[in-house]
Amino acid sequence: LWHGDAAFWTGRAPVLFPIVGRAPDDRIAVGAHSASLPQHGFARRSRFRIVSHSSKAAGTSVTLALEEPAPMPEWRDQAHLELEVRLSDRLWMELRTTNMCDRELPVGAGLHSYFQVSDAGQISIPALTGLEYLDKTEAFARKTQSEPLNVAGEVDRVYVDPPGVVELIDPGFSRKVSIEAWGNADVVVWNPGSEVAAAMDDFDDAGYPQMVCIEPAIALERRLRVAPGETCALGQTIRRLDHP
Repeated sequence: LWHGDAAFWTGRAPVLFPIVGRAPDDRIAVGAHSASLPQHGFARRSRFRIVSHSSKAAGTSVTLALEEPAPMPEWRDQAHLELEVRLSDRLWMELRTTNMCDRELPVGAGLHSYFQVSDAGQISIPALTGLEYLDKTEAFARKTQSEPLNVAGEVDRVYVDPPGVVELIDPGFSRKVSIEAWGNADVVVWNPGSEVAAAMDDFDDAGYPQMVCIEPAIALERRLRVAPGETCALGQTIRRLDHP
């Protein structure tokens, strides 16, 4: 369901909630409970129901709500999670979390977008240059991106305080993709490289050179503390731009 050129979009954007990666101590307090969470939380493995949908000449939209966090019963009735997606000549999506309990709720989230690229080693993401990042491949060492990113092997980085718009330039496909995000404190860039790809059950062993993940996120210690009754939103718009 894509109106326009779908070639740059793989059609996959797993929803990460209520953490990105793992909680610092692998556990997270929820109400009176302290529950161990799987990596990236439970939303991507839970059932969503359709709340509303519409289809017009200008595009298609659907709003989904998390039915229940089946793998994590401790989270039942603690938060209301809603995902709205609009498809036209661009992809617009927003994840909204409402705290339904009587205390602050720690919330991390990510829109884990996978992009098909011609060659991961040749793409560029200029907006990352000059940013600080946490390098997961080196025990979350804090570094600065002093030169253009080279995705020649495993890359797993959390860039902090990114600009509102990040562009992916792919010379092999002669195109530029704009990712405009809001509500995020970070941008995660990930490519598993050959060894990690081979060890993953749900990843094509030879697929890593043709993909890169660019993910608006609220990650690690930057998780939000959402007050009772409050709603926080994380969103992005993905669109193709003309490439010179």
